[in-house]
Amino acid sequence: MATPPLVAWMNPLPMELAPALAGRRRALAERAAGRVLDLGGWNDHLSAYRFGTGENDVESVVMLDRAGDVRAGTGRDDPHGVTRIDAGPDALADLDQGPFESIVSLIRTPLVADFDWMLRTLFDLLADEGSIYLLEPVRRSGRFGRLLALGGSVNCAAGGLHLDRDIPADMRERGMVVTNLSRFEVPTLSAPMRPFIEATARWPARS
Repeated sequence: MATPPLVAWMNPLPMELAPALAGRRRALAERAAGRVLDLGGWNDHLSAYRFGTGENDVESVVMLDRAGDVRAGTGRDDPHGVTRIDAGPDALADLDQGPFESIVSLIRTPLVADFDWMLRTLFDLLADEGSIYLLEPVRRSGRFGRLLALGGSVNCAAGGLHLDRDIPADMRERGMVVTNLSRFEVPTLSAPMRPFIEATARWPARS
């Protein structure tokens, strides 16, 4: 088993995220269908995957599971159909898996320095008619947001967090359609990490 980087053992994500976003994480998992790639980090939403043989059911889940990065649960009670892989989101290109009808990203983008690389890799793993389900922190808009993003980048650099992204805009620039977009704030967190989005991204329908 490969030795995880120090950031995985430290897990820089605030502990408040687990209870504050538990309901949203489960609700997002309920939307997934087909073969699912779960980018990991949390366990307590796994029971929300609707395993079955129907068109809108989940066939299987491949979950990234880097030691030190999981915040809720141990994996001993995983639903049947969940396969864990010892990898973090920075190792997506090495998975040798896919394509996936659903990719679930629950607060993974702050841990990846090269966001362009992450998006390209996710697109390669996504089936043509698949969807990416996102629950991620984003940059606050306006001048105040730019200042907070700068402060967040500086203050969290030692923990490896990257909080200065406009994820919906980045995905639209690459040709994706972003739907079910909800913007909200988590008041229990420090100011740079309060703005969040919940959204679905997919490729445009082919004519």
